[in-house]
Amino acid sequence: MINIDIKSTNEFDFALTASKDQIEKAALRALNKTSRWLRSDLVSQTAKSLNIKSTPIRDVLVIVRAKKTNLKTTVGLSKRGGVIRAIDVGSATQNSKGVRVGKRQFDNAFLATMPSGHHGVFKRKGKERLPIKEVQIFISSKLHDLMEEASHGRALSHFETVFERELRYLRKAG
Repeated sequence: MINIDIKSTNEFDFALTASKDQIEKAALRALNKTSRWLRSDLVSQTAKSLNIKSTPIRDVLVIVRAKKTNLKTTVGLSKRGGVIRAIDVGSATQNSKGVRVGKRQFDNAFLATMPSGHHGVFKRKGKERLPIKEVQIFISSKLHDLMEEASHGRALSHFETVFERELRYLRKAG
């Protein structure tokens, strides 16, 4: 989870000619834009490194937006906790070795539709017919590494750029 929190805007010298209301509004808009940028950046980097589609990764990351009363935004993992079902990675096809989903091969797996209508890629836990478990891809470690890397300056430098841009816009507008 990455938190971006604004305690004081005194560090920004270009903010001296702006009103307090303009500074707060610019900070709010910059925080929310930075969190959206950070989420999309994390999604694209994770998808590229794991060689999977970005849509299931996007569903795993959530944003808690900043408000006027709380100038703090958070980008973190959802309740699913960094786990993607194998069926969500791409189109699945059954073959003699198992199941191929996108560019990944899951040996000894099979495609099945449960009585509830849930469609997925499953593996048997032992030699017996039951129990079976759904095949999942764990991305939480990769996301954690990328979040750690982003929290060391990249997110703050992007926030500063966006904040300056938003403040200039608000000063020109009114």
